[in-house]
Amino acid sequence: MTPCKKPVSRRLDSELVRDAGKMRRIVVTVYPSGLVGLRPEKTRREELLPASLLWELGVKRRVEAERREKRQNRGRGEDRARRFAK
Repeated sequence: MTPCKKPVSRRLDSELVRDAGKMRRIVVTVYPSGLVGLRPEKTRREELLPASLLWELGVKRRVEAERREKRQNRGRGEDRARRFAK
């Protein structure tokens, strides 16, 4: 893996946000300090988040989605069939 020694910015073509009445692409900047900056393209105001916070958020969303799926499948007997198949 390449160490981050200077800020690296990338524009996301697939993600758009509404800013000042316009739809704009998101620009992501990774800083050597472990911060991640997010801002709409062609603007200066940037939101800085620690990379560890983004990791925690991603894990929480995945776990919530798994729990939601498990809850939805609970009444269908799929879990029961899995338990008895083991």
